[in-house]
Amino acid sequence: MEKGKSVTEKLVLVVDDDLFIRRSLSKLLNAAGYSVLEAENGQHALEVLEQTSHAPGMILLDLAMPVLDGFGFLKIRAKDPALRRIPVAVVSGDPSLGESLDGIDAYLEKPVSRNRLIAVVAHRF
Repeated sequence: MEKGKSVTEKLVLVVDDDLFIRRSLSKLLNAAGYSVLEAENGQHALEVLEQTSHAPGMILLDLAMPVLDGFGFLKIRAKDPALRRIPVAVVSGDPSLGESLDGIDAYLEKPVSRNRLIAVVAHRF
């Protein structure tokens, strides 16, 4: 990702291979006044981040995905100074992973409550 991209405050990238979950999170965020980009895996997320003119203010990241999973995305992010500037909230169904992940800003357990989702995202802006 380019270093010079400005961050768009109310823009969130939702990365999840489950279309229903991705769309549900997007609808909740839209209803709360956020713009949303979507990606179905970590590789697609990197492509979206490269192609967009503004960096999102936050990334919501699933861990278990095909092609490039959330763990792989976090490893790539750790090596890229521009990506490291974007806060990441992991959204996962495995509660045991939340405390063991380095480099994330928040952990949301699936199913995510609307209030918790909005609170975590709003806190980052």
